[in-house]
Amino acid sequence: MLTEKESRYLMEIYESYLKGMSYVGPQYIAERMNVKRPSAYEALQKLLKKGILKNEHGKYIITEEGMHVAKRILRTHRIIETMLYRAGVELDKACECASRIQNEFTEDMIEKICEYLGYPKHCPHGKPIPEVKK
Repeated sequence: MLTEKESRYLMEIYESYLKGMSYVGPQYIAERMNVKRPSAYEALQKLLKKGILKNEHGKYIITEEGMHVAKRILRTHRIIETMLYRAGVELDKACECASRIQNEFTEDMIEKICEYLGYPKHCPHGKPIPEVKK
């Protein structure tokens, strides 16, 4: 299980990967996360110890496990965001709230919410809700 902070770092790394970056370094992450390099390095080390990243010659690469966890976080976020938006919460507030509470939901809870919502394929922003195998 990742902390909220670790999840934010992972999602930044995952988004970088989706944009074509095969690896990241502490300086890049520090700039993206608006933190000092030692803080970014510490976060990368924590993700490394959890098997989310691997280190090759000082470059951090997302692992298969990391990809799975990132997709699960993204799915959770987008389902919660969809639920809040459909309940009448403004889109920006729904997204912000989903980011804050997404780590509090179990996979089973998210699947129940997804079922209740009719298995949406896209979030309110129009982005796809990924399918994730258990």
